Amino acid sequence: MTAWVTGIVAAGVSLAVLTGVSRGFDAASLVILGGIVALGSLAIAVARRAGSGTIGPGRCNACGGLISPTAPVCKHCGAATVP
Repeated sequence: MTAWVTGIVAAGVSLAVLTGVSRGFDAASLVILGGIVALGSLAIAVARRAGSGTIGPGRCNACGGLISPTAPVCKHCGAATVP
């Protein structure tokens, strides 16, 4: 998935740069290009994090409720979580 996102972001940045070069850059086009780069970087970071398998809730051993893997106690029953 990361390769797809990176490819889409690279294509978007390339298209924006080529359009800017052919028509001339002005302040608005530079702001738009900066936004594309910023959102693209965020999308790539999210895709890498999602692909690493580190995102996802855990289950409480006491009640079975969904909890954060870093939570010190279960928000449903208050039981201490085991690291």
